[in-house]
Amino acid sequence: MSGAEPVAGWSWEQVRQALVVVDQQSIVVSATGGATALFGCHENALVGSSLAQQFTDPDGFQALLAGDGQDQGAGGQLQTLTGAMVRLDCLRCLSADGAAGDGGFSILLTPAGGRRQEDQWRETRMAKLSLLNQVSDALYGADLDLEQILQAILVCMTADQGLRFNRAFVLLVEDGVLRGKMAIGPNNADEAAEIWRELAGQSAELLEMVAQYDQTIRETDVAVNQMVTAIEVDMTRTDHTLIKTLTEAHVRRVSPESEEAGAAELRAQLNCREFAVAPMITRRGPVGVIVADNAISNTPISDLDLEFLQMFANQSAGAIENSRLYAELAQRLQDLSLAHEKQREDQETLLKMERLSVMGETSAIVAHELRNPLVAIGGFARSLTRNIAADDPNLAAAKIIAEEVVRMERIIHDLLDFIRPPKLLRQLTVVDEWIDHVAETWRLRAEESEVELVLDLQAGAAEVEMHPGEIQQVVQNFLLNAMQAMTGPGTVEVRTRLVDGGVRVIVADDGPGFDPELVEKLKAPFFSTKPTGSGLGLTICAQIIKAHGGVLAAENRAGGGAKFSFILPLPKNAAN
Repeated sequence: MSGAEPVAGWSWEQVRQALVVVDQQSIVVSATGGATALFGCHENALVGSSLAQQFTDPDGFQALLAGDGQDQGAGGQLQTLTGAMVRLDCLRCLSADGAAGDGGFSILLTPAGGRRQEDQWRETRMAKLSLLNQVSDALYGADLDLEQILQAILVCMTADQGLRFNRAFVLLVEDGVLRGKMAIGPNNADEAAEIWRELAGQSAELLEMVAQYDQTIRETDVAVNQMVTAIEVDMTRTDHTLIKTLTEAHVRRVSPESEEAGAAELRAQLNCREFAVAPMITRRGPVGVIVADNAISNTPISDLDLEFLQMFANQSAGAIENSRLYAELAQRLQDLSLAHEKQREDQETLLKMERLSVMGETSAIVAHELRNPLVAIGGFARSLTRNIAADDPNLAAAKIIAEEVVRMERIIHDLLDFIRPPKLLRQLTVVDEWIDHVAETWRLRAEESEVELVLDLQAGAAEVEMHPGEIQQVVQNFLLNAMQAMTGPGTVEVRTRLVDGGVRVIVADDGPGFDPELVEKLKAPFFSTKPTGSGLGLTICAQIIKAHGGVLAAENRAGGGAKFSFILPLPKNAAN
């Protein structure tokens, strides 16, 4: 192959050194990008010209070529194609191995100061490589969430210890849209002076610099964050400069002259003339892009800046992806923990239901077996109280036996009501009429207890499907509890109200009320706040109301006393 043909994966334009290939007559066959820059021309203008004619000392150049390809260390001056004079520190013939055909030569031109520039370039590169290690520590060395990762990226982009861009913007791919998320940097020269003054007194270590990103700096980032959050580009816009950067997976510098789709719009949105875009991509796909500029200092974005911006973007993509995966894992662990907790609660509920089922069956058997002898004992006790003389000392004992048997029969009755399934024989009933009837049967008992029974029935002609006997049992239980709660004269109110989809029945007293912490326990089996009783009254009431499709509630009144209520649903045709 001729010297003008590039090797696969490599091109002459990418070589920074001024390397020229000439034939035996010193005619230029090909040249690197560094050589065309040195001569101030395009490669096409340099190829075909005589390199010897460009030197002020053509004989010295010819002597170099006559050295059989050996390094002569020659220097001198040459005149570029534009007429400018360039002094050389070194002129070397690197080879005479036929690079340009038989007898061709490869010439390396080192301009004055070139070695120093090369040394500086190497030092800068080494410093930036060291910087990438610090960036890795900053992004991966701490347990950071996504917001903290983005903050760390932006600080590394703009800090003096970092890549030294004036401003940096992060855009992430979300739901098929490239969306602006966060930015850092000044909006004008005054803000820049403030930020740089703030950063000047901080640590030289980049990791500490990220940790010291405080509120003072954040307050100056308001304008640039408004800029970046206004940017949204659909991923289907493949011609857009940002999406194109992601598609091509290569960093690019968008110049003031670029007419690529979206370039002018971005320059206007960011209020800058030139900016760089670096793609953030992982094996799972595109993550987003980093946009950086020097809009304040107007410092040109160099090729070395682009090179390290791409390296930095690669590291940032990995850090963002790790943060997202960690968040997903944390959420899955939380969901798994909640599922395990729910499973444990369900298992406990099943065990409790199983125990209650066994207890119910046992209780039903025991209650049934005890009821018959209790009936006999009660009958004999009541017979004794009638036949024993009034002055007989055994009369008091017989009365106690009879009273206790009645109490035990009541407990067994309540227990059987609790454990046997209800047989609902429902019928349409006008609630107000039925409540009025039930309350009237208790009015005499209320007067004997010095309790005023007040009715406030406002459900009108509303009907519900209910078992009258069971609802009567609920209301009577409420009335009994209310009267027993008051140690002296008082008032018990019975109210009915139409509510959304049902009728609410309320029984309220002006007694002492109850401990709010006991609300849930009041409906638990065998729990009672009274010294006597089975503790099944409210439990049975709750079962009855639930079987009717309603709800039961208990609460203290604001002015004192307790309030028990239940809601019965209206028939479907009436509710609609």
